[in-house]
Amino acid sequence: MQPSWWSKYDGPILEMLSESGKALPPRVILFNLEYEERASPHRSTVKRRLKRLTDHGLVEKIDDSGYYILTDRGRSWIEGELDSSKLESDQ
Repeated sequence: MQPSWWSKYDGPILEMLSESGKALPPRVILFNLEYEERASPHRSTVKRRLKRLTDHGLVEKIDDSGYYILTDRGRSWIEGELDSSKLESDQ
């Protein structure tokens, strides 16, 4: 079960960052989500979701470059080691 703030795009975004193992900008995340037919969000949605995922410690923005990486906490979520109640209490 996901926390109440979770979006249907959050999982695919986290998976994309996890699988790439690299820092990616929103545009590249969006391109690959659509190219791989995982999801088809609007570009502004990807940016909003990355902000929300950053607020909850699942991704980290690399200074002002506009690139994002998966955090250890995000990796724990992907691997099923982080309980959604921990994310819910972050609000």
